[in-house]
Amino acid sequence: MLRKNLTTSKSIFALASGRLPCAVAIEKVSGRESIDLASKLFKPYSGEPLERKRSMVMGTLFDQGGKKIDDCLALVFVGPNSHTGEDSVEFHCHGSEPVIRKLEEALLYFGAVPAQPGEFSFRAHLNGKISAMDMENLGDVYLAKDTADLDQIYSRKDGSLSERIASLRENLLKTQAILDTAVDFSEEYSDVIGQAKAPLIQTIHECSEITQRYSRFKNGSVIPRLVLAGKPNAGKSSLFNALLGRYRAIVHEEAGTTRDVIEEDIEVQGRRWKLVDTAGFRESFEIREKEGIELGERFLSAAAFWILVVDGSQGISLDEENLIEKYGNKPHLVVWNKKDLEQWLAPKGKWYGKSVQPLSAKTAEGINELWEKLEAELSKKESQGPLPTAVESGRLERALELMSDLLVRLDKNELPEYLAEINREATRALDLVVGEVGTEDVLDRVFGEFCIGK
Repeated sequence: MLRKNLTTSKSIFALASGRLPCAVAIEKVSGRESIDLASKLFKPYSGEPLERKRSMVMGTLFDQGGKKIDDCLALVFVGPNSHTGEDSVEFHCHGSEPVIRKLEEALLYFGAVPAQPGEFSFRAHLNGKISAMDMENLGDVYLAKDTADLDQIYSRKDGSLSERIASLRENLLKTQAILDTAVDFSEEYSDVIGQAKAPLIQTIHECSEITQRYSRFKNGSVIPRLVLAGKPNAGKSSLFNALLGRYRAIVHEEAGTTRDVIEEDIEVQGRRWKLVDTAGFRESFEIREKEGIELGERFLSAAAFWILVVDGSQGISLDEENLIEKYGNKPHLVVWNKKDLEQWLAPKGKWYGKSVQPLSAKTAEGINELWEKLEAELSKKESQGPLPTAVESGRLERALELMSDLLVRLDKNELPEYLAEINREATRALDLVVGEVGTEDVLDRVFGEFCIGK
């Protein structure tokens, strides 16, 4: 069934819970006939008929032939006080494939039709329960990979994108003024055109950053790596386990226990990071250990952030200083480990400062302080700025096309009258970015990307 042929005259149904089999499955029915339809399938334990009132009722489901399907819970919602704004019923059944199959066959028999992807949300929109922007946000909630993504989605109404677009629009107005001047002072055309490029290039760059932010959000960017490095037996594996909050890496007194890399996901400030425990960095003639060290070097080279773990009972070595010299341009912290040992010595000289964290990975002393530093440092890598919706990102792409075309034509020294008109069109396109989002703008996404039960 095509979207243009949609009708609200029939009740729709869909599995609104997760994949079968599962503990509990929720079959959702919505439409003007949904409660009457449910009454033909569901018999409350009380013996009383299912009424058209908001209620939760235990009972038994029967198929069209009167055979028992399952014992379940029926939730009745009376419109307009429901998700879709229509009368609706939810059957909370056992999550068995045969149970749901027989239930859906009975629903079909009594006149309901299967819902299309996003059709429940579409009916909610038609009945004034959710706006087009709400549907946009709902779609992105499903796409979210990290908890921090939710903060960006729910903060869209704070006006930060509108402020950013308004600032960019000012740049295009500067370009417009310069191009209009070029029309009146054609003898100084080349100098004037040169001035017009600077604000245009800045606007293109910033608009591109905003669109890329949504593209990374939707497609899922590579999880950045947080790599632990240092000499063998410095306590990297103990710190790895302490940061994870559970035993994962093998910890042993013998140096060189970790001969490969171990990776686990952790969350810092709502963002996922890949925590990596590497083999100890030292000169080695054993082939397997040497391979592990070389692999650790490759991970360290690709790290977004790294932690040098120093055995505080021995102090920093030449090998570790070489690591700092080689990878010190990458964001990092230094951990002065093994504070639980009597022979531990506090860092001195150039190693004493905010970038060095004394701790004991074994007893967890100083771990909280390390987390605070990590959260502060890693949050700096979080891309700043608002997250546009899919519609806003698409509109911004159109504005970018016009601005990029204008930049090419500026380099070709085309007539300023023509260039000024393209700039005006780009300005209008930029104005539309944060304009009202209409239903048609999001319907293709709703019916193309939403799940069946939503």
